[in-house]
Amino acid sequence: MIATAIAVPVTIVVAFVLTAGHSTGDRSGSAGTSPSAGGPLAAVTVAAPPSPAASVQAACVKVFAALPVQLGNLVPRRTETDSAFVAAWGNPAIVVRCGVTKPAIFGTVAAAQPVDVNNVIWQPDPQKTRTVYTAVDRGVYIDVTVPAGADQPLPLLAPAVSTLPQVCTATDAAGHTGAQLPICR
Repeated sequence: MIATAIAVPVTIVVAFVLTAGHSTGDRSGSAGTSPSAGGPLAAVTVAAPPSPAASVQAACVKVFAALPVQLGNLVPRRTETDSAFVAAWGNPAIVVRCGVTKPAIFGTVAAAQPVDVNNVIWQPDPQKTRTVYTAVDRGVYIDVTVPAGADQPLPLLAPAVSTLPQVCTATDAAGHTGAQLPICR
């Protein structure tokens, strides 16, 4: 527990130090850059996932250790939250939260078909200005909030999520399934 409490903040600080002052070269305030002359993006306020159990914390540490420092051409962004298991990139922010609750829409008639992206099953929840994708095939739920019009980050995030073993499968919109395991519920 102590190692976890130290490792996650140190990893985040190192990521910000390594990327401080770096941008994609566009100074116009577009995604990934600051509207000021190359300075870091302002912190984004994000709701913290529930306080996780020790097993969820261990899984989230594993995922966060594998997250990319830069998400494609999007630079990391500080978050204002009560959780070490929240990360953000770009402007508007793409946000990852680990240890969230099961998505309310999952398994309902209104739910969109799950999608398989690089062997991770995501349940999309399209909303007015964003889509929230939740990985539903691992031992913990991990959600990714993607603003409308943003490039799809799931292929870049799937390797980090894949550090956790798949515990179930689901059939995606194209009819793909993984191993012959029960559907995620």
